Amino acid sequence: MYAGFRGLMSIACWLLLAGLTGTAAQADKIRIFAGSSPVFAPVFIADQQGFFKQEGLDVTVRPFTSGAEATEGFRAGAAEFLVASDVPLLYLLVGGDTAMLAQFSANPDMLLIVGPKDMPGAQALKGKKVGLVTKSASEYLLNNYLKRANLSLADVERVHLAPFDQVPALVRGDVFALSSWKPFDTKIVELSGGKYQISSWNGREDYVLFSGIVAKTDFIKKNPDDTLKVVRALTKAAKWLSDAGAKNAGDTLSKYLKTDAKDLQYVIANNTWDMTISPQFTKTMIDIEEFLSKQNLIKSRANWDTAYNWSFLKQVDPKLVP
Repeated sequence: MYAGFRGLMSIACWLLLAGLTGTAAQADKIRIFAGSSPVFAPVFIADQQGFFKQEGLDVTVRPFTSGAEATEGFRAGAAEFLVASDVPLLYLLVGGDTAMLAQFSANPDMLLIVGPKDMPGAQALKGKKVGLVTKSASEYLLNNYLKRANLSLADVERVHLAPFDQVPALVRGDVFALSSWKPFDTKIVELSGGKYQISSWNGREDYVLFSGIVAKTDFIKKNPDDTLKVVRALTKAAKWLSDAGAKNAGDTLSKYLKTDAKDLQYVIANNTWDMTISPQFTKTMIDIEEFLSKQNLIKSRANWDTAYNWSFLKQVDPKLVP
């Protein structure tokens, strides 16, 4: 009888441990930080259209003014996932404790160099003040633009400006030019009376802006089911955006982000939402890593064998990971 009782107790303990293990693999609440740009739309659409809920997830999405700001919050441990563009993500991937799960947005004309209407080219920026968000994709674009005139970032005075401070600073003359993004160019035209123009954009400088999602490797290991569900919800959102088109997507996003629909449509007019891991994407990430290293902005290089974790994306759709 004692032996039977002991056997039952062993089974009960095993079931209890199994239950605890199952609980550990299921996060109670998931927080996703993101920049507020419409190029991060898949995470907003997944939230708005209920794709996260369809996966049985309790997700809170918090948009920040820029991807760089959202990155700092994620780095501090305030969120399980982060959505940002390529440059802020690179700063995390070199740390070794974060893995990229998917890229879901590519934009050839989101980033802009804006300067005086009579500015002849990149050589005119030498010794001048250029406003931008440091440690962001804007800094990488400026670097590519300056290379046209055999200049580097050291040849200009970079002035860090929060996004909504950039236009007033340019119009007042506090800076000579901006490395910024849409739709600030339309606001500059409105406020400056045509004194400034778009001098270049990222696609022209051989740079497609990619955006995607990362998570801490520790969270991924402990919560593989939740990680898979987040990636699956984002693939649904990317398909929704591809099918919707810029106008419908802009109208829908305007309600979520509480921003003018026409501005959003303008920003994502040429955006693609293909989640396939392409050679262009991987080359862009390596080029950015090289740039950050040469600028001494990162102390180590990324281990690409662990920095990318495409296993969840591959489970959702093997064709997305050639």
